[in-house]
Amino acid sequence: MYRPVMASPQTQPRTVKFGCQDTRRNFPRASSGKRGESNFLAKFEKAYLDAEMRKLSFRNLASGREFALDGFGRADVVFMAWMHPDSEADFTAMSLKSLSITAIEGKISDWRKGLMQASRYRFFANRALLVLPPEVCSIAHGYLETFRNLNVGLWQFNPDTGVIRKHFTPRHGRPLNTKAREKAIQLITGKLKFR
Repeated sequence: MYRPVMASPQTQPRTVKFGCQDTRRNFPRASSGKRGESNFLAKFEKAYLDAEMRKLSFRNLASGREFALDGFGRADVVFMAWMHPDSEADFTAMSLKSLSITAIEGKISDWRKGLMQASRYRFFANRALLVLPPEVCSIAHGYLETFRNLNVGLWQFNPDTGVIRKHFTPRHGRPLNTKAREKAIQLITGKLKFR
């Protein structure tokens, strides 16, 4: 009996450098050295990618920080996933049809501002999420219906334990703006190699 040979998932996600300016440089020297939110996001990104790489799928992953799209904000982290039968294959034009973009805003204090920012990412991303530490997330959780109405996910991340708790995760859907999606894909494909 013939059985097709299936490729194993990639062993490490690709990291994309979008080359955006670090917004901390806009602040005075005293406050620009405080890296609380940046450290929080770095730990979240590692925990999320570790969890995704353990899943048995044929999905290729890439992640990038500070993804800016004019008029639609600057996502702290974006995860790009695409299906390809050969996990060793580079990103190709065929993969564009299955490209899924998850845009994430992380905040350690001002969850309302984070929700507003994350809701703008829905114009170019298939899914937008707000990630908060436990003490801030417990307050935001009281407004879960607002997150659902805006179709923005609410996740809690404990940087001490590395545990991600998903209070609401929207389904992957179509971005709200086709042209914004096309611009996002152009930026991403400019950083990922085409075969």
